[in-house]
Amino acid sequence: MSELIETPETTLGSQQLRHQADLVIQGFRRLLEDVESRPTSSPRDRSIIHPLCSKKELLTELGSSLLPLLKQQVASLTQALEDPDMLRQDPGPTLELILEIQPKLAQNWDQIIRTMNHIMPLEGPKPDPAADQNLNEFKPYRLRDLATCIRGDLQMQIEDFLHSARLVIEEIELARDERETSIGYDSYELDNSIDSALEWSKVSELDLLNGCWEGALLQTNAGLEDLSFIVHLNYRPISRPIAQLAKSFIPLLKLTKLFFNKLLRLGLTIKADVQSYTEMSTAQLLLFERSAQAIAKSISASVGRLIEPEVEDRAQISQELIHQISQELIHQLKSLSPLFQSVLLLLNLYIIPLVPNNKLSSAQIPFKAWLVTWYTLFFKATNNAINAANSFAPNLN
Repeated sequence: MSELIETPETTLGSQQLRHQADLVIQGFRRLLEDVESRPTSSPRDRSIIHPLCSKKELLTELGSSLLPLLKQQVASLTQALEDPDMLRQDPGPTLELILEIQPKLAQNWDQIIRTMNHIMPLEGPKPDPAADQNLNEFKPYRLRDLATCIRGDLQMQIEDFLHSARLVIEEIELARDERETSIGYDSYELDNSIDSALEWSKVSELDLLNGCWEGALLQTNAGLEDLSFIVHLNYRPISRPIAQLAKSFIPLLKLTKLFFNKLLRLGLTIKADVQSYTEMSTAQLLLFERSAQAIAKSISASVGRLIEPEVEDRAQISQELIHQISQELIHQLKSLSPLFQSVLLLLNLYIIPLVPNNKLSSAQIPFKAWLVTWYTLFFKATNNAINAANSFAPNLN
């Protein structure tokens, strides 16, 4: 775009190019202002271009049309802006292309936000989380991550992208020899955010629960590895009480690992055959999720308490500290059984019945029997660990 700053005898062509560049810069400024002003819902936000569309149709449009179009528009702008040298050599067609894309992107983003606000309004009465089963795929539990992604991360990334895009044109217009602004990183981050929004628009409740189970399994595996490591250390001394407590916890962790592995396999068995929602309410789904998280947190806290003294001289741990650790472990152990009972109840009521009829003989009935056997073993392992802890805290009830 060297023509834009050549000489005082500026030609009509270079004047037009300068004018185009100014329009592009103004366009990016307006776009950024529009994006920054859109997160707050208002009555007009709920009036969609197609007001008779159902929420289901709007969610489908969001995932199959609006977000893919945004991805395409961002890719086109990136291609136009990522090589300033090419832009300087032949600026006219590129500036025209950007001017053509800008209003379309503004309209598309406006529609994305209004659609999201219609699907999950920011204002107005909220559904009762304990009685929203009839909302099906539009329960807040399922839509919360989509709303957070679009109103949070995606909006922030598109703001950064538009800001960098404007700077690229300004730098070229000023004919700076060294390029200070690159569009590549912001484009990459924005593209990832769009992909995340696309995934959240199609995620099922079972997918979300599977994610919780995977997270709990990872924490359980980490705890099991840590305990196994300190128990089997031969090159450093370990206090006998800590060794006994750690050994008593290992069967419990192995059973917990087995449980979450089994849940994940069950989820994979039924995932392809079920719809995007279950018959659970948001409150029940959150109970399921938080129980799994609390189990993992309790295990991590227990393992951490056993490992913590090993940082010091492990053979010289005071009796008082052993009593304190034992008391804390007993508290954590007693909290596990009610958490697992909540998970087991919801599993039996809402997840196992999702197994298709043609898979009943191989999945549903054996799984119920497996749960009974597993819980019996878990109950025994918990009692053994509590007894081991009580042996070092005899005054505890």
